[in-house]
Formats: sequence, C-alpha cells, structure tokens
Amino acid sequence: MRARSTLCFFSFCLLSAAALAQEGEVSPDPNAIAPDIGSAVIQGFVDPVLGALSETSATLASSMEELCRAPSADALQSARDAFAETVPAWGYVSVLRFGPLVRENRFERVFFWPDPRGVTLRQVQGLLASDAPLSADVAGQSVALQGLPALEYVLYGTGAEALAEAGDGERRCAYGVSIAANVEAIVDTLVEGWSEGTSFHKAFTDPASDLDPYRSGEEVAAEIVKAAGTALQFVRNAELLPALGDAPEKAQGRRAPFWRSGQSFAFAAAQLDGVDQLVHAAGFVDGTSDLVNGYGRAMVFDVSHARDALASVEAEPEQAFAAPEDRSRISYATVAMEGAKHTLNGELSGALGLVMGFNALDGD
Repeated sequence: MRARSTLCFFSFCLLSAAALAQEGEVSPDPNAIAPDIGSAVIQGFVDPVLGALSETSATLASSMEELCRAPSADALQSARDAFAETVPAWGYVSVLRFGPLVRENRFERVFFWPDPRGVTLRQVQGLLASDAPLSADVAGQSVALQGLPALEYVLYGTGAEALAEAGDGERRCAYGVSIAANVEAIVDTLVEGWSEGTSFHKAFTDPASDLDPYRSGEEVAAEIVKAAGTALQFVRNAELLPALGDAPEKAQGRRAPFWRSGQSFAFAAAQLDGVDQLVHAAGFVDGTSDLVNGYGRAMVFDVSHARDALASVEAEPEQAFAAPEDRSRISYATVAMEGAKHTLNGELSGALGLVMGFNALDGD
C-alpha cells in the first residue's frame, strides 16, 4: 500500500509540473540571461564540484597507494570507501560535458560508458591475467582501461579480495594505483582548464565576438542548457533504461554503471542534483525573469523528484531493476527526466530566446 501511495504521489507531481508549462510558442524575455551568467555558473557550480572531485580523487589515489604498500582488509575497505566518495563527485562534474571535459577524450577516459559489449570487462580481465609487464603509462592505453569503471572491477570484481593479502594481488593493485593516479591527473587538468586566466575561462565569463568558443551571453546560456539536457538524456537512456528493460523479467541490473560497487543510484542521483544546481547557478530558477523562473521551477521540480526517487531505491543495483517497488521508483524517475528535458528544450529555451542545436550525444 505504501508503494502504491508513493507511486501515485509521484504521478501527481509529474502532472503538476507538466501543468505549469503553457501550450504554444513561448515569447522570449530579452532580459532573461544575466550578463554575468558565466561567472555565476563558475562560482556557484563549477568551482565547488571540481574542488570536491579534486579532493576525493586525491584521497582515492593515496588510498590505493597505501593499499599496495600495506595490504589488509582495512586498507582495502579504505580504498573502496574512497572510490564510493569519488563516484558521485564525478557524477556532478560529468554534467559539465563541454569545454575542458570533452577535450582529449577526458570524459571517456574517466567514464567509458555506455559499454554494451563489455569492452572494459574484457580488456581489464585480459590485462590482469597477462604476464606482460604493466604499462607505465595507463593514459596511453585504451580509454576502457583508464577510468572509474576499470578501477571498480579492480576493487570489486572477481578476485578483488586478493588485494587484502600481501603478494597475492600485487599486479592488480599496481594497476589500480595507475588508474587512480590517471583519474587524479585528469581532474587536475580539468581544474586548470576552468581556472582564471585561461582562454576558455575568459570566453565563458566575458564572451565577445572575437573570442572562441563563446561570442555572446546567449551562446554561454545555450551551452548550459545543452549540458543539462545531455546529462538528463544520458542518465535516462544510457544508464537506467538498458538495465530496466521492457519488463521485470527482462531487467538486467548488471547493465547499470557501478553495479558491482552498489553506486549506481547514488551516481545517477548526483548527476541529477548536478543538473539542478547548474540551472540554479545559471539564474534559470530564481533569476530576474519571472517567465524563465516559472519554466525553470517546473523543470527542477521533475529533476528533484527523479533524484529523490533514485535515492530511495533500497535493493542493490543487480536486483533493484526487477524488484517491484524499486522498479516503480526507477521507472518514475525516467518519466520525470523525460518531462524535465522536454521543458528544458522547449519552454525554458524559448523563454531564454535560444535556438538549440546538437548536444554531445547527437549522432551517437
């Protein structure tokens, strides 16, 4: 009965949010985009989430080094705890899928996903089983061997318990150290790429006709809207729906990212919270335009309820997608995300006077 009431409440929320959007074309508000939108987003969202990921990735790297220096059950647990903190921290940063994060395949090098053919599993297992010396430069190897999904297998996959025993998991541990150091280095590059004094920071905070890639505040706003929409689309279509399947008997929890570590829903919830925080920082929810604020609030209404639904999933990812109550929560979240993306790309973009083009996922 409680599950049915919860689901009915979720449905009411979705209908209420949809009712806030008016039918027909939206006339843009010429004052909707704040002149300092770029600076506001950096101060209100980019700097805090990059700072948090920088801290957690550094802790992860040091925890892996300590595990290899002195293997034990406690050291393995510390490394896993650091991993569990890094995954949602990455979830927030992954929303910024433009600029520094998309250069040099940095997104894929941290998070190679989707991976429907199991490339990461196949390559990581092959590397661990090989007698060949480990490469000193994991950054020069396949992207599937470099990032958090690969490190998850090292820490949680078959044979991971050997990491707690001296000598038994030496090769596996050394590889894990290389991955963690690589992730930390990529994060450092992201922090540098967003820092004051770089050409990207200048264009994002003070766009002008002679700058690249942003020549106006409208282009900065469009990038923010595209990033939010890309994140919603990615969480829904690449992370949740493949694992959900068309029916409970077709659910495959192992198709969700980070299922081994049990971080699937914490990760997705962090991404959705990141979208919420990003559009707030951009002034699309409580800015100077009542028109934009109305649509922004309708959008984050759906986003926040999707996030809360995922955060309330009780079972482990491997079982949750088929478990009746949790499946209802996940299904609701996917519907709410679709509603949020519709509002974002439709009414909210229209109120901002934006004509949206391709996003980071188009053509995939």
